[in-house]
Amino acid sequence: MPAIRNILSFTCLGLCIFLSASCIVSRHPAGIASSTAPVSSTYTVLGSVEETSCSYRILFIPFGGKDPTHEMIERAVRQKGADALAGVTVEHYGSTFAIPLFGSDCTIVKGLVVKNVQ
Repeated sequence: MPAIRNILSFTCLGLCIFLSASCIVSRHPAGIASSTAPVSSTYTVLGSVEETSCSYRILFIPFGGKDPTHEMIERAVRQKGADALAGVTVEHYGSTFAIPLFGSDCTIVKGLVVKNVQ
């Protein structure tokens, strides 16, 4: 009997360690757009930008809030003094531990900032 008790103890311990260390991650596109504003046929690409905003939760209790997507886009455009964001992609990224002590919910906006040429 002691051998079976030891096997069960090690199995339970291993399962607890596995569950506390495992994490469920999901990442999927939430939106794609050619640009955030009308862009003239002649424009200058100022570079690429990425904005991320996350909210977190501990034991299902949310802490902090995510910025709305339109605010993230406006911030990305202002970052380099541009007129619009072209080739816009928005992704949703979420992660939760199997034992839900901690989790996150993030939105990621990527694109090229462009300035219209007169």
